[in-house]
Amino acid sequence: MQAPSLPAPPEASAKSREEKRSSRADKDKKERIEREELLASRRKASAKIDKNGNGSLSFDEWAVKTIDKFAGADKDRSGWLNAAEYATTAALPPKKKRCSC
Repeated sequence: MQAPSLPAPPEASAKSREEKRSSRADKDKKERIEREELLASRRKASAKIDKNGNGSLSFDEWAVKTIDKFAGADKDRSGWLNAAEYATTAALPPKKKRCSC
């Protein structure tokens, strides 16, 4: 006897995905997203490469990050990236939170 097949789990609607996205952006949970909330993650990322700590990125500071990323991906030290090496430079997908059900 064959076991009955289970129904497919429901997919999240576009609205619930957008609600989740909005909730992540609304850091202070005041049900409104302020400019500073959107800029905070960008500031944090910029601060990591702002070597002199002056609050702004020079071309040289940005270039160092890019050159380091290129060098890290150029595994065979050829001075250019093949498709596999270039693929390692893609941004990682956002981490999924585990359900604490």
